[in-house]
Amino acid sequence: MHPFHIRLDRRRLLGSLLLTTGGYLTNDLYAEALVLTPRSTEGPYYPDHLPLDQDNDLTLITGGQAPAGGVVTEFGGRLLMADGSPVGDRTIELWQADVNGCYLHSKGVQKGKQRDPAFQGFGKIVTNAKGEYRFRTIRPGLYTGRTIHWHIAVNDGAKRLLTTQLYIAGVEQNDKDGILQRTGTPEQRLSVIREFKPKSADSEELLGTWDIVLGETPQEPAEDRAAPRRP
Repeated sequence: MHPFHIRLDRRRLLGSLLLTTGGYLTNDLYAEALVLTPRSTEGPYYPDHLPLDQDNDLTLITGGQAPAGGVVTEFGGRLLMADGSPVGDRTIELWQADVNGCYLHSKGVQKGKQRDPAFQGFGKIVTNAKGEYRFRTIRPGLYTGRTIHWHIAVNDGAKRLLTTQLYIAGVEQNDKDGILQRTGTPEQRLSVIREFKPKSADSEELLGTWDIVLGETPQEPAEDRAAPRRP
């Protein structure tokens, strides 16, 4: 796994803090430089039947004959506590719409659309000792009434620590998306809108980085949903 670094705007902030503190950055100041990742609704389409393949590469199902449709998109970063300490051995889940805007859920297929059978729809990864994680997936299709987004959950065993959503900067529907506009404080809202760029000058694949910052609340209240069927 390649290391991820503090995002550019955060690095600039930390740099300015280092200058003003003579190069000494206390835990309290570092914590102020980190923005807690805001909670957001789980939504109605957490999979009600989990796929056999649940790894962190959603673009190719084990035993599948073809890759998923859509623009391949990778993102990763670190799972951190508010004081900047890494959080290892936690499970990060991702679920999202496929290229057609359909979810891996019995009611998640849009009218007139079909699910992409080559897309995994759900994946997860356990953070390493440095808190690092990475997903290889696709740019989500547009689901009616929403902007483009990924659903993310952080779990400690059976405990749900955080449920949130991740967005792409520059998407037209962002400004009109009610869920996004009601998410956290303005600063927290900006922290879940990330920039994704081509991996290289001649690549169509997109790449982004995103650090997830947890607060001190040990467990998130459970949403009212039926447990998904296990394969």
